[in-house]
Amino acid sequence: MFSFDGFRRGARDGMPLAVSIFAYGVGFGLVAAQAGFGVGKAVATSAAIYSGSAQLAAVNLLQTGEATLWALFATILVINARYLLFGATLQPWLWSAGPLRAYGSLLLLGDANWMMTMRAIRSGEVDRAYLAGTGTPVAVGWLSGTALGAAAVSVLPRPEALGFDLMLACFAAAMMTAMTRTRADLLPLAVGAGAALAVFQVFGPAPAIIGAGLAGAAAAALVHRGET
Repeated sequence: MFSFDGFRRGARDGMPLAVSIFAYGVGFGLVAAQAGFGVGKAVATSAAIYSGSAQLAAVNLLQTGEATLWALFATILVINARYLLFGATLQPWLWSAGPLRAYGSLLLLGDANWMMTMRAIRSGEVDRAYLAGTGTPVAVGWLSGTALGAAAVSVLPRPEALGFDLMLACFAAAMMTAMTRTRADLLPLAVGAGAALAVFQVFGPAPAIIGAGLAGAAAAALVHRGET
């Protein structure tokens, strides 16, 4: 089933997410503008990469003045590798909608609406349009927030003054809280945090994000091996 009613329910549920993602987008737009991006380039970056963590890491590399095309590609690829797992978890449920609808819906996949959709599936959601519904207001919020932030940099030149530099950390903490259900889930968090701290001390923030993701994912795979 892939109906407008499912899309409408998803869009309704995704609206509260869109508000917070809009604020996150404003933060990225401000950071991108400070790095020399115009409004068009900032919005195009948000549309093409569609990942706040990867975009912030890429901008950080660009600001060092030593970023190569391969370094940017590798950074974005590794940070966004989690979407392979997200897509794999959705595949048994989503694929029955057909390849065109499934792949089109996955273009709107993000961390927040993936969690929301997985929760809906566990509650019995059968309309595959729900995923696209949750993703549409989030995408609009992300892109419009990026545009506003990039355009407002001359008025609000310091994102940290409004706390936008903490948006990614707060969003990640909220996801961590929602996904931690047992004591065993705390081990990957601890491993990822330790790896991030160790790598940050030597290589800086962007490699720290990559190191945390790889170490945490490896620990999670070991902890939950054999589970279906």
